[in-house]
This record gives sequence, C-alpha cells and structure tokens, in this order.
Amino acid sequence: MRQIFIFTAGDKKARVHLDDSILKPVSFEWMQEALGQEQTQYYQSLIPDQQGFHAWGAVPGPVNQRTWTAMQVGDLVLTVYANQYHFLSTVIGKLHNQALASRIWGKDEEGNTWEYMYLLSEPQNIATDVLSPPAVDYLNKGYRGFTRISDDKVQTIVKDFGSLDSFVEQVFQAHIPEGHIEREIEQAEKDAEASVAFAPKDMVDGRKKVLQEVVRRQGQPKFRKALLAAYGKKCAVTGCDVESVLEAAHIASYLGKESNAVQNGLLLRADIHTLFDLGELKITEQGQVQLHETLFGTVYEQYQGQQITFPANQAFAPSVEALALKFERVL
Repeated sequence: MRQIFIFTAGDKKARVHLDDSILKPVSFEWMQEALGQEQTQYYQSLIPDQQGFHAWGAVPGPVNQRTWTAMQVGDLVLTVYANQYHFLSTVIGKLHNQALASRIWGKDEEGNTWEYMYLLSEPQNIATDVLSPPAVDYLNKGYRGFTRISDDKVQTIVKDFGSLDSFVEQVFQAHIPEGHIEREIEQAEKDAEASVAFAPKDMVDGRKKVLQEVVRRQGQPKFRKALLAAYGKKCAVTGCDVESVLEAAHIASYLGKESNAVQNGLLLRADIHTLFDLGELKITEQGQVQLHETLFGTVYEQYQGQQITFPANQAFAPSVEALALKFERVL
C-alpha cells in the first residue's frame, strides 16, 4: 500500500532549504558531479520535462534512518510548517549521498548534512491547515520532524475515500502525479514496439521464436528447474500447479549467475511474477503478501495478508535479506 510521509520546515534555516530544492529545482549538473552520468541520466529520464530535480533529506539518526528506509518510490510526501500543509509531492527516487546533500543544503551546526535524500515530483501548492477537517480526522494533529503516517490511518483513508488519489483530490484539491514506474513502462513499450522484427522464414522458424520467448519469460532454465523442485511445482503465492505458467522470479535484481541461487528466487505464476516485479505485490521478510491499493477490489485482493508457501527444505527458503531489500524498493 502506498504510504504517506511528512517533512517539517519549522525553523527559518529549514525554510531557506525549501528555496534550495523545493521551491525551485536543483541543477542536474550537481547530481552528475556526485553520482556520475549513468545514474543522472536515469533520474533525468523520470522527469524529462524538468531542467532540474526537487529533493529533500534527513540527517543521520536512528529514527530518521528508519523512516527513510520505510519510504518507497510512489509514496506521498507532504510538507508542513506553521501548522499548515504547504506542498504535496511523490517520491521518485531515494539516495544516500553526503556529497550531493552537502552541495545542495550545506551542513548543520554539528557538521551533519541531510544525506538520506529522496527525490520528489514537482511540489504542488496545497495550503491546508493541519487542524482543519477532514485532514485532521485522518492525518496527525501535529508533527515534529520526519514522520510516517501509520498504516492504520492510511488504510482508513483508502476505506473511506476509495483511494489515496480521491483523498488528495477532496482534502487538498490536488492530484497525485503519475509515478515514474508508469513512465518507465511506457518507454519500455515504445522500445519494444520499435524493435519488433517478426520475420520468420517458415512456420518452424516462427514456432522456435514463440518457444524462445516462452522460455525467456519463464526464466533461466537451470534456475527455474531448481525452483520447481524446491516449491513442489506450485506457485508460492497462489498454489497454482500448472507448470507451464510458473516462472522463476528473482527477489534481488538479477546481477549475473551469482543471482541464480534458489534462496534469491520465488516460483510464481506469470501474472503474480509481473505484479511482484512492478512492486504492486510485495512480500515481507516474514513471507506475508502486501498489495498496492490499486489491487484492492480486484481478483488479487484474496492474497492480501496471506502467507506464502515456503519450500519443504528450509535450506531453500527465500533469503530474508533479499526479501527486505526487494520490499524497500519498487524495482
């Protein structure tokens, strides 16, 4: 489920930083100096209509780091100061980078910088009082620092308004912008269409192409066979036992042969695999399914909160570290 985060700008120094990276964008040149060309080009591709990027960050500390770790791409971020919600954005990326944070915001009196960074969509002005209804009925009555709104409150919002989008429209007269995932998928679709060159020489050649595509989707053959054996040829989420639609899903992103350990995989039905890769269906470290709000009211709602089926041999159980890493990231 999409989350809601709050950052405050209660003192004058913090409000100066608003001008540095919220009221106006930061130059991509600064990002390139800190991150290099490849990463910068990736973030530029997410916001191609902007000359720079918007961002905020948190100084090191157990509470801030825990809150930052929980933050995910696509989550909603509200800016609060003077007892008023002033800006609304969504998370388009997270960075832990001292050099870039120092370049943007400098350092505080203790020599710390706001290095636990999150990149934001262009902030929208909302100007809504914290204590005004219905905002106060669903969010907090006050804030001190970097805050995550509880899951219970978010679930109540979705239950009463139908979605976070409707909540934002009715309470803040704003809209949640399109996330970067949709933009990436759109670009991938364009690339796929541009590269289509289906020209089989005969029916046999055509059949080979079809089968090659099936094998590609199902996953690396040796890796898939190991997962089929470990999970008893059943989808870990649905229990589906139709082998032809079961795919080898990597938990942590594929980085080469070393990624093909059974502990870094799940055997998933094709549609569940797609949702898992997109971050619309997530699995906690304990193996519990969590769905994105857009899947509520669909045929997938039955899996919300469900425990996945682990391999009979615990030596092949999915890595807790890999599940935690995947859960924190959308892709």
